[in-house]
Amino acid sequence: MNDNNSKVQRITLENFIRRLASRFQDRVVNVEFFCGECCKKAKGGELTLIGRDFIELTAAEDYEIEVITFSGGDVVDNEFVEVIIIPLSQVCSVEIPENCNEKTSD
Repeated sequence: MNDNNSKVQRITLENFIRRLASRFQDRVVNVEFFCGECCKKAKGGELTLIGRDFIELTAAEDYEIEVITFSGGDVVDNEFVEVIIIPLSQVCSVEIPENCNEKTSD
């Protein structure tokens, strides 16, 4: 039964990675993810790399990625970064912001 569960998890992860690559790659996204006891949201980064077990967001030209940390329903930290790598095992959701519907230019 444990083997079956591992197989289902692997297939689910593979499908998630395929969907990220086909719909979200090279677009500006927001990513919600867990970090310890906190929930974080990276806003406005371009999904530049999808690894086997991580994603990388890079700031678009002249912008920074906003990373908001929530704990107990409250914002406890807010920082700005140029690049962030997020383990896929910690990702809750990937969103395309409404005002960023087009792919970024090369």
